[in-house]
Amino acid sequence: MTEDRRRHLSVVRDGDLPPAPGRACLVHSDDEWWPGTVTWENTRRDDGLWWGEVTYRKGGDVLTEVHSQHDLRAR
Repeated sequence: MTEDRRRHLSVVRDGDLPPAPGRACLVHSDDEWWPGTVTWENTRRDDGLWWGEVTYRKGGDVLTEVHSQHDLRAR
């Protein structure tokens, strides 16, 4: 899938709720996109961004990290 066809999660506007918990996503790490899932925090942080805990498989390892909406794409 080309990057043009993916919706960047930074388009979430003020007042909009983030996508439902456990949603499939792509995680940006080491200049590549990895399939995973995201569970969003309940509110935006002081920086104005949505943050979520992501679980994804990278190079055979399953990782769980916290990323902002800028490192995630909807699937």
